[in-house]
Amino acid sequence: MRFRLHNIYLKFIILTTSICRMSSLSTWEGMWQDLDPGTAFDVAQPSKCLEAVIDSLPIGKTLVPGAGRAYDAALLASKGNPVIALDISKTAIKKAGSYLASLSDDDPLKPKEGSIELICDDFFEYSPKDGPFDLVWDCTFLCALDPSQRQDWAKTTSSLLGPKGVLCTMIFPIGKADNNGPPYNLSLDIVQSLLSPLGFEPVSILDLPPGTHMPKMPFGNTVVSWRRK
Repeated sequence: MRFRLHNIYLKFIILTTSICRMSSLSTWEGMWQDLDPGTAFDVAQPSKCLEAVIDSLPIGKTLVPGAGRAYDAALLASKGNPVIALDISKTAIKKAGSYLASLSDDDPLKPKEGSIELICDDFFEYSPKDGPFDLVWDCTFLCALDPSQRQDWAKTTSSLLGPKGVLCTMIFPIGKADNNGPPYNLSLDIVQSLLSPLGFEPVSILDLPPGTHMPKMPFGNTVVSWRRK
């Protein structure tokens, strides 16, 4: 009986996860259909939080999950990183392509040919063709996930990073009074509780003024780089 109940429980977890991911796909695809630059969660430029730390990040194969219009991917590529910009929404990937193509040749964010690859895929199912990443930049991706997916986020992120890889997280929104979302309230303690069991420790922590990432949502934002011990 215990074995049967255990199997039923596992099937329930798998079914719940699948429903959550299908819901996520339809939700984000619907949001991106009519999303203009600078509206809702689109900040219309590379994150000010990324700008604050980019010179301290390693150069190497980089993943940007939930890349949206690829503003951050463009900035990361401008520093010499080969970048995978990943998003679950086909519309987001299409708009990312349009944004990158619209950059003038004299724009420092104009990517060199082949420096950014736009991929439409589910982060939790994505398998890189050329091995693990040297850097993962998570900017408001974790806070956009249903809290039930957070442990899967940590495990998946860990599996995508090479042994000496760096995970850089922009933890936001800090201090949000409710836990409705997205974005869902986050804190350094929450993220550390997800990553510490997998062997990660913070190697740098930068607290930035509230609203640095998104002035219209002036919550706390802290950028933390993590490495395995």
